[in-house]
Amino acid sequence: MSDQLDQTIVARDGRILLFSCQRFIDDIVMGNGCLICGAFPHDKQFNDEHIVPRWLLKRYNLFDKTVILPTGEHRHYRSYTVPCCVECNSLLGVQVETPVSQLLDGKFEDLVQRLDEANLRLLFTWLSLLFFKVHLKDRTVRVHKDRRLGHEVIGDIYDWGDMHHLHAVARSPFTKASLMPETIGSLQIFEIDGALSSDGYDYLDFTFDQTLICRLGRIGIVATLNDSTAAESAWSERLDLIEGPISELQLREVGAMFAVANRNLISRPTFMSLVHDKTTVMIAGTRPPLKLKEFDPEGFGHALLFAVRNFVDARAISVNGTRDPKTVAAAIETGYVRFLTMDGKFIPPAANQDAGG
Repeated sequence: MSDQLDQTIVARDGRILLFSCQRFIDDIVMGNGCLICGAFPHDKQFNDEHIVPRWLLKRYNLFDKTVILPTGEHRHYRSYTVPCCVECNSLLGVQVETPVSQLLDGKFEDLVQRLDEANLRLLFTWLSLLFFKVHLKDRTVRVHKDRRLGHEVIGDIYDWGDMHHLHAVARSPFTKASLMPETIGSLQIFEIDGALSSDGYDYLDFTFDQTLICRLGRIGIVATLNDSTAAESAWSERLDLIEGPISELQLREVGAMFAVANRNLISRPTFMSLVHDKTTVMIAGTRPPLKLKEFDPEGFGHALLFAVRNFVDARAISVNGTRDPKTVAAAIETGYVRFLTMDGKFIPPAANQDAGG
């Protein structure tokens, strides 16, 4: 039955169909509840959920490798987990991880052929789940290793209410919610030719813009999760210039493009979860006309530098004939450096391409 105090909606079979925003924060974010059903360890058996799923760890041999946390701390992928009960872990495996692993297996052309409307929603749900798990983990990542300096955690700076809708999408396999077209954000998939990092798996996100960049071998994905396709609409003319595979560097630029477009939206989409008769859930939204703030080159430059900073520091990027990190970073920060297009034409990918301002 509905909890009249927090407006959480519970199905007749006991499943929470809709967490109120406050209960989402109390039980999932601040508490130790299962990220999917909300149960606590004293009520159900837990085995926790790998943030980067096991099939990815196995496919790219990541079990003994480390992920770099926002504080610079390294943590093994195998112990990079968030609270999840056994039942929900199994459900995610069957309904999300296994079909997504199959969807993303093989060549880029195979993925394109498989990506019908149902698989697009599946992939979007998986990306929402991945993004949410990454940031839920930040509730336990201390800003200071030395506790004498304070007990703050990375997650303290997040607006968790802004992730309430994202959580509803991420757990939609559990609630059996239908995702309406307006809830699907910008999502572009590319073939990658010219990776600058050695690992087959790579992930980066713009937290406050709910935009992520994910590379799985020769498949690159950029998604904005809360813009109802505004970013890809805003950049459609530039995206239409892409004539084939892109480099990892160019993938990062598309990510910066999407993040900046999302933060520059004047009229944002709104989302809602509609529950009928405590049985059926539909996640819907409204998509306003596309209106953006005036483009700020320096704002874009800062976003692009954030996306490619590790490559700059590794001297893997050349701008106007130099690889000096300070000079390259300063050029990128102006907002006039491009890796994807130049003078209205697509730049073919090359690992050692020289970008111009």
